[in-house]
Amino acid sequence: MSNGGDEAEEDQGDKIVFPESSSDMSNNADNIGLENLQSNEGPFITDKYIIPEEWTGIPKLYITRVAIPARATALSDSFNGIILVAIIIAGMLVGIQTYAGMEENTTVITIDNIILVTFCIEILLKMMAEGMAPWRYFTSKEWRWNNFDFVIVMLCMPFVDLGNSIALLRLFCLMRLAKLVRKVPQLQMIIMGLVGGLSSIGYILLLLFLVFYLFAIAGIYAFRENDPWHYGDLWTALLTLFRASTLEDWTDLMYINMFGCDTYLNIYVSEESMQPDNRDYWCTFPMQKNLLTQLYFLFFIVISALVMLSLFVGAVTMSMTESMEEMKKEDEEKQKAKMKAKQLKKMAESQSLRKSTSVGLSDSDEGKSTRERSSRRMSTNRLSIMVGLGDTLGDNLAQQNRMKKLMLGAWEGVDLESLMHEEVKVFANPIRNAYYQLAMKSKTLVEDSRFVNFITLVIMAAGALVGLQTYEGYAEVEVECVKPCEIKFVCETDACRTVGAIDFVILIIFTLEIGLKFIAADNAPLRVLKDPWNAFDFLIVLGSIFLGGGMITMLRLLRLLRVLKLVKAFPQLQVIVSALMMGMASIGYIGVILVLVFYVFAIVGMILFKDNDPWHFDNLHISMLSLFRASTFEDWTDIMYINMYGCDQYGYSEWPDQCTKPKALGAISALYFVFFVIIGGLVLLTLFIGVVSTSMDEAQASQKEEQEMEEKVKEIQEEKGVSPKQIEVYRQIFDMLDLDGGGTIEEEELRVGLQSIGKNPSDDELAAMLKQVDEDESGEIDIAEFITFMLNLKEGRETTGQEDKDKARKDWEKKYGNSNKGTV
Repeated sequence: MSNGGDEAEEDQGDKIVFPESSSDMSNNADNIGLENLQSNEGPFITDKYIIPEEWTGIPKLYITRVAIPARATALSDSFNGIILVAIIIAGMLVGIQTYAGMEENTTVITIDNIILVTFCIEILLKMMAEGMAPWRYFTSKEWRWNNFDFVIVMLCMPFVDLGNSIALLRLFCLMRLAKLVRKVPQLQMIIMGLVGGLSSIGYILLLLFLVFYLFAIAGIYAFRENDPWHYGDLWTALLTLFRASTLEDWTDLMYINMFGCDTYLNIYVSEESMQPDNRDYWCTFPMQKNLLTQLYFLFFIVISALVMLSLFVGAVTMSMTESMEEMKKEDEEKQKAKMKAKQLKKMAESQSLRKSTSVGLSDSDEGKSTRERSSRRMSTNRLSIMVGLGDTLGDNLAQQNRMKKLMLGAWEGVDLESLMHEEVKVFANPIRNAYYQLAMKSKTLVEDSRFVNFITLVIMAAGALVGLQTYEGYAEVEVECVKPCEIKFVCETDACRTVGAIDFVILIIFTLEIGLKFIAADNAPLRVLKDPWNAFDFLIVLGSIFLGGGMITMLRLLRLLRVLKLVKAFPQLQVIVSALMMGMASIGYIGVILVLVFYVFAIVGMILFKDNDPWHFDNLHISMLSLFRASTFEDWTDIMYINMYGCDQYGYSEWPDQCTKPKALGAISALYFVFFVIIGGLVLLTLFIGVVSTSMDEAQASQKEEQEMEEKVKEIQEEKGVSPKQIEVYRQIFDMLDLDGGGTIEEEELRVGLQSIGKNPSDDELAAMLKQVDEDESGEIDIAEFITFMLNLKEGRETTGQEDKDKARKDWEKKYGNSNKGTV
């Protein structure tokens, strides 16, 4: 970029002057070890122990040759990427080792040892990076994570004897996954948000516990004799009420106490079925308390499930949503910076191309370097033209010229309506010229609103046709052919043949549509496929033409996806889809956390419950499926009770042969499932709803802001008497200047545009111009403010007199011509 800036200074009349960018310093990025010696960031202490000048002899040599390179390696993105991959593989290995025979598998053991060595190297590098004070690894800013890493690595060492406790070793190895949170900032931000939310709702939890406690005491006095299994003691009553608050079979609890345990048996056994081994399920003192039970459970469900628990979940969700908002803002800023850098790079390449092709380029080292870079870009560009991606450099250059032309025209007060039409090219080759004319007509057609509406109707017809073909008599039927393993689809009814004919016409229309788009792209037909919808349409058309037989059913399903294109035709659908797209990043990170939580709980569940409950915890994937069931509150208490009381007492009466090692874990099982239901079911799953709701609000606010902006533009148009074509030109200029795609123009972006036409207002002058139109004083101008800005410029030019205007007009025509035609 610095070269581009230097070149711009040579001729500001024709070149764009670029502001100095941080990317100019990128060549020094490799010196990360030395560059960060004075930095306070990261887990390293940067004092005399790491500065070479503070030492002599062997210590100085150690710092220079070992400590600084170790620091550079430990801070590098590539090394941290390797550690991230190692963490993921380590977590996967813990799950793989839960399957039969994998514990002693040679490949698994080898990979596990490689992972362990990798973590040891990471710790060693970080210690060496501390220079002459390696102990600071345990006491520095990141001491918690460092000590955690060190302890986990030591516990996983082969020489550490944990006896026969393989389960304990798995738990220690599983804790490596916590390193993943440290390595991914977005995950760390969400986790911190969760922790912050939990700490801020202590009073809500206390109030919730008081509600549970009061209702538990009341339930014990009211229902213990009739329902001892659910209200036998305070601990059991509290667990029963937590179950009811999740709406898990709470009506069974109510009916047992409404009609008596002898009438509504549920878990209880009848008098004739009473045996010594089912004493816990005897209905000894049946009692009916109809009205009292109804009032008790209705009040509890409303207060706990519909109010208090929702308040608890809402507080956590709001806290995590705030964290994700910060993450989203950071991502947006990074995306804007990336887009701005990309646009500036395009400008620099166009400027470099002008200079390399200009007359009088020097033979100096700088000139040779410029020619070499231009030669490489030209070679790449020729390859792009050959494969059908178009003239990239030429398009960038044309875009810059167009921006300069429009900006100068607006600045000099030229009639902007004459600039609306794209430059018409005239080729010397008559065949190429005819194809170009055809491309322009095709482009006009495919962009016409009537053509777009027609395609929308065809898409709706195609969707209805797919539904119609599911009915008997309208679809083709399979017929076996003479050749083995060959199936043919034929129509046996007139209705089917009619549907087939309509389907063929629709296929022709879609083929013509994609063909016209290819032609409209002129010499860059493959650029059409950069649009995902165009690529999808192209694949569907190809499949419909060349595939048949058993693929027809799949193609029908794929054709149905064409209906999704209707999203572009309805603004409200756009809001919903935009909300989903906006929330995708946050949903993705929540999904990662959800999978991690399920993964950890699944392995812990297997360690605790596999012997007693093989139906739900026999292996890793079955355990995760059982936990997903529990997170949706689908009979989660059945899984909990099986492991609380043992499979011989609960849940396995229909599969007694599978209950080979019954084991009652009591409170351990209860705490495990209550904690999981709160985290996995009430918090994380609810967050998906929260993210989508927040995204919907943002999408609606964005749409409302756009509508208000359009109203402002319309008011300016009516007040100033500006034609729609002039407004369209201003929009084009605005889009060109909006380098980061943020919907606003900053002072830096506006300066780039003015410098492109050789106008260099001072900082005070530019600030004064912006202040006149920046109504919200944000330091940025939107499209309405930009139009006002441009109109003010034009009005200022009109006050200079007709003579100056005529001179400006002649200068503009001398530079750009008075025709929209160009010869190629």
